[in-house]
Amino acid sequence: MPDAATMASILEEHVCPVIGAILSTLTFAAPIRTLAECLKDGDMKSVNGTPWIFMTGNTIGWLAYSYVTLDIYVFLANAPGLMISIWLNFGAMKLQYYQEAIKDFEDGAADSDSSQQQNERKPSLTKHEARLLLMVLTWMLILSVTTLKMEMTSDRKQVIGIAVNINLVFFYGAPLSSMLTVIKTRSSATIHFGTMTMNTVNAFFWCVYSLAIQDYYILIPNGLGLLFGMVQLLLYSVFPRSAVETDGTEEQFIREDDDAVSRSSVTEIT
Repeated sequence: MPDAATMASILEEHVCPVIGAILSTLTFAAPIRTLAECLKDGDMKSVNGTPWIFMTGNTIGWLAYSYVTLDIYVFLANAPGLMISIWLNFGAMKLQYYQEAIKDFEDGAADSDSSQQQNERKPSLTKHEARLLLMVLTWMLILSVTTLKMEMTSDRKQVIGIAVNINLVFFYGAPLSSMLTVIKTRSSATIHFGTMTMNTVNAFFWCVYSLAIQDYYILIPNGLGLLFGMVQLLLYSVFPRSAVETDGTEEQFIREDDDAVSRSSVTEIT
């Protein structure tokens, strides 16, 4: 029978990352329902698709990191996320182009030649497409340099690890913005409790794993994610969720938006 040390090693180096990979995939998949509804309605509404671009960069970076370090758990945590992010970005691009086409049609509706202008309209590059292409190009350059110019595995690990952590900085804008909103309005309505809890637990498992294998490139983003998650849990317990006062006379109830799943989540997934 395995001794306590062996059991602890199995738990830290295998069980924790397996659970983390499952939670990572669930978090990546969170915006799917929201985008499906947007595609059905033909309108992005107030959904912000920009985090999905960084999701693509995030997963590309961590997949490259998994190849360099031969870490199967990091690979399993991000391979599904890359596929999901591609679908999310394609959906956002289609909706953005559709909305631009509708806007052009409405703007030209008053002109006598509006129908001719509409027929002559050619597909254009949307902002979302341009940003996604820039993200992919950036990672192509990084990976080209690390694979073609660097012979030492340690050097490749360092460059990719730093690059993917820089990419994650942009994700922390979402939870920080959410926390500032909670403090300003004294209402935790903008915090999605399920996603917040899942992200915090997920970050905990990856922290345990990174400490076990002594990989600080994994530890730093997940440590920050764990910290932000605990702060959000504290804010959620301190401030009421249901309502905020307006004009001192009435209460305005805040509906929990499905897209809060993607907007409030900290993508510290490795």
